[in-house]
Amino acid sequence: MLGTTLAGRYELVAEVARGAMGDVYEARDHELGVRVAVKVLRAEYLADDSMRRRFRREGAVLKALDHPAIVRLIELEVNPEGMVFLVTEYVEGSTLAERIAKGPLCLEEADRLTVALSDGLESAHRHGVLHGDLKPANVLWPAAGSEPPRLVDFSASKILGLDRLTATGEVSGTPAYMAPEVITGKTAVDRRIDVYGLGVLLYEALSAVPPFEDAHVGRLIMKIDAVDCLPLDAVADVPAGISDVVARAMHRDRDRRYEDMAALKAAWQRARGR
Repeated sequence: MLGTTLAGRYELVAEVARGAMGDVYEARDHELGVRVAVKVLRAEYLADDSMRRRFRREGAVLKALDHPAIVRLIELEVNPEGMVFLVTEYVEGSTLAERIAKGPLCLEEADRLTVALSDGLESAHRHGVLHGDLKPANVLWPAAGSEPPRLVDFSASKILGLDRLTATGEVSGTPAYMAPEVITGKTAVDRRIDVYGLGVLLYEALSAVPPFEDAHVGRLIMKIDAVDCLPLDAVADVPAGISDVVARAMHRDRDRRYEDMAALKAAWQRARGR
C-alpha cells in the first residue's frame, strides 16, 4: 500500500509495524503538512463484521481517552471502497521492544516508563477501559527523553462491566503477557489484569528477558498459571525493593496484587526513595 493516499489526504510512505488486525504506516498528512501514523485493517478482515467492529471500537476507545501517555487519535475513517483505518499522532522514536533489544533499561528510564504508563492506565481505568495487551511492542519509546512513552493498540481492550471472559469465551491478547485469570477465563476481568501486565512489562524492560518463555503455547500457559518465575533481582541488576514491587504486581492471585495503578506507582516511588 506504500504510495497510496487515503481519504485524499494521508499518503502512506513507510510501513512501521504489523499487528494481528492491521498494519501501521508512517504517512504524510497533506492537509496539515505533518507526519501521522495510519493503522489499516487488513484486507482479509474487511468482510468480517466482528473484526470491523473490534477495529472501530479501538478508534472509539482512543477518542474517549485523552492522556499524554496514550497515543492521540486524529481520525477514524471508512473510505468509499470500504477500507477502515485509524489515524493517530506520529511519535518519533521506536517501540519499547526495539529499545529493550539494545539492552535492559536503567532505573532512570524505568522511572520514566512506570510513571507514564501507570498514569495513562489509571486514566483509562477511570474511563472504564482496560488495555488488555500490555507488552513492549505496544509501547512507543520517544526519541526525545522529555516526552512520555505512549500506549498504543487498544484492539484487545475491554470495557469494565460489559466484557466478561469465560472458559468458552474469546480471549484476545498475547499469551506471554496475559494475567492468569485471563488465560483461565474463570472470572470477570478487572483493572488488575493491567496491573499484572505492567508488572510483566517492567520485568522484561529491566532484565531484557520475559518472565515466562516457552515455544509451546500450552506449556507457556501452564507456567503462567502455576509456576513462579525467577525474581527480577536474580536476573537483573536492580534493588530488592524494585524486585518486590514487580513481583507483587505479577502475583498469580490477583487479590495479592496492587489494587490499582496508583498503588503500584506509589510502591515503585517508595522503592526508589521518592
